[in-house]
Amino acid sequence: MDGLSRRGVGGRSRRRKRRRDVGVLAEVRFAAAPLDPAEESLPPLSKGRLRQIVAYAGKVYRVGGVLEGVVDARRKPLIPSGLVAAVVFFTGLLRIRSFNALEPRLSEKPFLRLVGTDQATLCCVDTVSRSLKVMELDTARAVCVSIVAKAERNKVFREGWYGALRYVAVDGWEPIRSRNRHCPGCLVRQIKVKGRKGQVVKVAEYYHRYVVALLIGARFDLVLDIEPLLPRDFRPALVQGKKRNRLVRPDSDEGELSAARRLIKRVKQTFGWVDVVVADALYANGPFLSSLQQLGLGAVVVARKETDEPLKEALRMWAQQPPERVVDNEAASERIELWDCQDLETLNTYEGKIRVVRALVNKTHKPEQQPSQWCMLVTGAPARRLSPEKVLAVARARWHIENTGFHQWTTRWCFRHVFVHNAQALSALYWLFFAAFNLLTLFLYCQLRCYGRDRGKDVTRTISRLIDEMLDDLTRFAFDSS
Repeated sequence: MDGLSRRGVGGRSRRRKRRRDVGVLAEVRFAAAPLDPAEESLPPLSKGRLRQIVAYAGKVYRVGGVLEGVVDARRKPLIPSGLVAAVVFFTGLLRIRSFNALEPRLSEKPFLRLVGTDQATLCCVDTVSRSLKVMELDTARAVCVSIVAKAERNKVFREGWYGALRYVAVDGWEPIRSRNRHCPGCLVRQIKVKGRKGQVVKVAEYYHRYVVALLIGARFDLVLDIEPLLPRDFRPALVQGKKRNRLVRPDSDEGELSAARRLIKRVKQTFGWVDVVVADALYANGPFLSSLQQLGLGAVVVARKETDEPLKEALRMWAQQPPERVVDNEAASERIELWDCQDLETLNTYEGKIRVVRALVNKTHKPEQQPSQWCMLVTGAPARRLSPEKVLAVARARWHIENTGFHQWTTRWCFRHVFVHNAQALSALYWLFFAAFNLLTLFLYCQLRCYGRDRGKDVTRTISRLIDEMLDDLTRFAFDSS
């Protein structure tokens, strides 16, 4: 009896463990129907990276519940919008290159179970496209926002970076352009190209452009928000003059600075713990710095035009003066000469004092190479307390948005591919893809702690290896045809 009872207890524990393994997706609200008895002998999904990240998404960030909250404007849809959102989310997470490549997976049981349905065939990609075109952007954005907000509550960003501050890099990004296909939401510009006979002609080029806010740090970066640039037909009317008909329609497409001010305001409202905005030379102007001042944000902005204030005045004051500080960075083989000028008030379009920092970076292992010059404008109380070498480090870290962000998204995440050519659909798809990007980044650096910058310099290669492991897990996970 004792032996039988022990075997009975062991059998029950094994059955409970098997149910827990094969039903782990149910914990994150992605589960399918219960397994048939014939399916219990199949290899569980719970022994690979795919199961780990899905369980991590459900237990820590409750991604399944947030995806179910995504809604669209379809009338009486057969496929719930939350299920479509889960399909797009896992399309981004697994880096499926196009909707054509996604089409066969929508009838494969491993992928269907992953997204949380027991149907033999889910839908076609045309249904996914139609849902994205009428999807409410606030609900799609909530998926990405909820992941970052939960990470902040879990004290992932508690230590901050330089000066214990949280930095957001802002820059324009143009993933899509074409000279043939276009939609009502496309921006238009005239470019010069060579014709067949060698003559130079002007042609119209259609493109979509966004302003991206990326939280940058020493180990990883996360997407906080994006804002599309609006074409002139979509821009709101402006009030000009005192006449009765004062509403005037803009006659040109929206610029990057206008979208950036709208973006920063929403970022501060959503993530109040953001401290400093880092930007390139396009943003070195009074209106943008004034917007940051009104929001209580600091700024570290690269300045390049030596004829513009306040850099012009700072260079005049530094003329023929030796550097105020010299820093030798043996790890990077650099010798940095620093100048610092406080409390300049020569910019007429900005009411406040601006700090200007200049740095000459010399490569000690290449003495024949000309030194590179960096000039930065610093505003706001949080950023003004940084030392000159930290200001330079923050300005150079702005390249995270170019390398970790734009380069990786276009070369590895297939953002350059036009999944669906519609302005609203692209925004919804990007929001779900960015949610997958943030989840994968947090899983790598906070959960596994053995990938990316912790192991090597080539971040995208190690992340790509993890994606390959997840695809292998999905391939090995197969159902019995019965």
